[in-house]
Amino acid sequence: MSCHNHSVDDFNLQIQMNELEMSMLCDGDEPVPYHNDKVDELEQKKLKLLLGKRFHQNAARAYWYYLARGDK
Repeated sequence: MSCHNHSVDDFNLQIQMNELEMSMLCDGDEPVPYHNDKVDELEQKKLKLLLGKRFHQNAARAYWYYLARGDK
């Protein structure tokens, strides 16, 4: 369970880094036109990171449920 929780923490850091990279490629809310490809790439990466985070978060909760259930 702890390994999955540590993975979630790492995914949160990666998502923050991804968002910072995206903000650096934008002028206000809109991406600078010559960075559109990089912004699209970062959006795809963010989706993969969120899917990975979801997996590890659900796995940690499944372990918690199993441990909390005991020998019932």
